[in-house]
Amino acid sequence: MKIFPLVLGGALLLGTTSRSYGQVGPALDMTLMTGWTGGAAVQYDLEKRAAAAKGSHGTAAAAPAYAYRPSPAMREQTVERAVEKLKSTNPEGARVLNTAFGPGKYDYDQTYAEIIKGTGLRATDAADAMAGYLLMGYAIVHNIQDEKTISPTLARGVRTQVAGILANNPNLRPDDPLAAAKFGEELKLQTVILQGGWQSAIKQNAFPAYRSSVAQNFRSSYGLDLGQLKLTAQGFAKK
Repeated sequence: MKIFPLVLGGALLLGTTSRSYGQVGPALDMTLMTGWTGGAAVQYDLEKRAAAAKGSHGTAAAAPAYAYRPSPAMREQTVERAVEKLKSTNPEGARVLNTAFGPGKYDYDQTYAEIIKGTGLRATDAADAMAGYLLMGYAIVHNIQDEKTISPTLARGVRTQVAGILANNPNLRPDDPLAAAKFGEELKLQTVILQGGWQSAIKQNAFPAYRSSVAQNFRSSYGLDLGQLKLTAQGFAKK
């Protein structure tokens, strides 16, 4: 997973603070996150599913595919939805997001492609996008600055793990590419926002506060204490 060098355009960071980035997310459709809330129960579920993914001969079971075909129009709609969701609760965050990624501005897909380069994750699959989002949060909370730390094997383990959880969500089916596209693009945008906030926080010597904010967001929104998790070939597990 690409963490450094800086991959966002310089204009994107001008006039933007890590505090603003931290306040932007999450703006996801939470109905599609069913199965990820519940505190300690979620972490138990992660371990249980990681163990269940093993076949009788130690080979990983096939994970569902949530493939879709993205388009520039779809990405514009993703930004518009995120901006609209933020306007009532966080107008400053909405302004920052629209200034960075609104019509005619920077295409977040370019940055996302750089972020996942070398991980084996795809930019056209919702489960891959969810894995990328969670891995970015994990990298920030654990301050992982060496891109080789999150190897393709580890990224694939998380992808298989989250695909198993998404398979139980009736709102997101492998045969519904439109729902997969909406969910996947929202996750990709949020991943880029996390990356931008991280970079900005480092430039402003404000990384500890940003890391704390990101950790709290994942705990409150998804019931995931990333600081208490480790990465394995089967996905996340308790330390």
